[in-house]
Amino acid sequence: MAIFFYKLRCPRCGHVEVLSRYDAQRRLQAAKKLRPGVETDEALLDELVPALLRQIKCEACHEACVEVTVQQERDEWSDEKKCAICGKIIPVMRLALLPDAELCAECQSAIDRGESPGPAEYCKRCGRPMKLAPRRIGGLTRYVWVCTNDPPCRS
Repeated sequence: MAIFFYKLRCPRCGHVEVLSRYDAQRRLQAAKKLRPGVETDEALLDELVPALLRQIKCEACHEACVEVTVQQERDEWSDEKKCAICGKIIPVMRLALLPDAELCAECQSAIDRGESPGPAEYCKRCGRPMKLAPRRIGGLTRYVWVCTNDPPCRS
């Protein structure tokens, strides 16, 4: 099974959006163009989805004038999605699994481990490196920046 991506472009406002096959189906189900929970033949969907996507409204200007381009690989377009922290290109397979991913796998795993991805943060008072530490605030655990100086300078 080939992975399909749909590039939606609004000629009025210039808004560009790339959807995976799964995201396109979910968007069409939300717009009541496809029935949710009904299994449909993939060949039929490949014909229907581009035509139905042309009928939905632009996310930015809410006009129904969207142009649809179909590609099998995301790499075929020049506007690749880059990591918001390190700037590396996010691999196609990661975007196929997580279409809304803003971070590459390395930066996301660093955040999940409680480490700071990207360049180091330094304390504004003493200049020592900062680290992310868990703090219980209002019944929730949140990560906050703390100074690594001993004792911490509480900046």
